[in-house]
Amino acid sequence: MSAANSPKPAYELFVYYRVRADQAQAAQAAFEAERAGRPMRLLQRHDPDPSLLTWMEVYPAGLLDAEAAMATVMGPFVQGLRHRETFEPLRG
Repeated sequence: MSAANSPKPAYELFVYYRVRADQAQAAQAAFEAERAGRPMRLLQRHDPDPSLLTWMEVYPAGLLDAEAAMATVMGPFVQGLRHRETFEPLRG
């Protein structure tokens, strides 16, 4: 199969950012409302500082476009920047 006919990689998107603990419940409710049952996930890192939490949104291939709307919804809760990274499965 030529490169032009190769299937597109199945990129997954990972977005991480910080949320104040006293806003976590409201932030999680906002995430769930925007997620609307789609298979996006929200993870929390085990942080030593319980007042500032690190969250990660995980978007499977095919849902990368949903991140822009989620960024708008989560914007009021984010402390600092949203960091976006894409990964693809290893081939071979």
